[in-house]
Amino acid sequence: MQARDRAPSEGAGEAREPGSRFDAAALSSWTQTLAIVAAGAWAVYTFIYEARIKPGLAPPAVSVTTNLVKAGERGERVAIRSTVTRTNVGQTGVRVLGLTYNVVGIKARFAPEAAEAAPVGKPAAPASTIEEARGYSLSDPGAVILRQGVLFAGATDGPAQPSDLNPGEAVSRDLIFYADRAAFDSVRVKVSFAYAKADEEPVRLRFERGEAGEITLAPGVDCRVDPGACSRLKTTDFATEFSLW
Repeated sequence: MQARDRAPSEGAGEAREPGSRFDAAALSSWTQTLAIVAAGAWAVYTFIYEARIKPGLAPPAVSVTTNLVKAGERGERVAIRSTVTRTNVGQTGVRVLGLTYNVVGIKARFAPEAAEAAPVGKPAAPASTIEEARGYSLSDPGAVILRQGVLFAGATDGPAQPSDLNPGEAVSRDLIFYADRAAFDSVRVKVSFAYAKADEEPVRLRFERGEAGEITLAPGVDCRVDPGACSRLKTTDFATEFSLW
């Protein structure tokens, strides 16, 4: 009996090369694994960036608030308690290098001593501010009642206490001063802080005296010779007034 070759059935697929199905499955598995590893690495990097890198790149920032309350009086003398709070509102550690505290007495002069101010008209260019009061004027810059200054560790070669602030940390300082109600109608408290990032080289400071007798902070280096030191130095100034009436 003669054998016949059987024709291949219709619709039968072509023969696949050995291992092609395995290669596709392995490639898919490796792709998923790499995606998981990449996602994990990105999560770790994001955590490290947010927790360490980003705060280290952020500039230092210190806010200052002053609370003034009457603590007592004797005759025309008024005792005022001042609470100054400095707060690190930034994302990086701060080294406070120095502070100044000036209390200025302000005298109000009322008409007819001072002529009434005319209505505000069109400002003369290039004026950027206008300050007018009707019926009175203020002695400005006023008379210095009290001035204090402190240089902290890093700002001076002499012995000094450190004053560092972590992010979110606040430190308060209480002080009582006295004002003559017969001589002044109000007092103006002016506070200035100089600081830098805690992980940077501190900047030397010195005290200077202003034209009105107030004390200020100034870099202890020549900024033209060492501009990097002056660029690291940051300041925050705050002023508030308190009526003696």
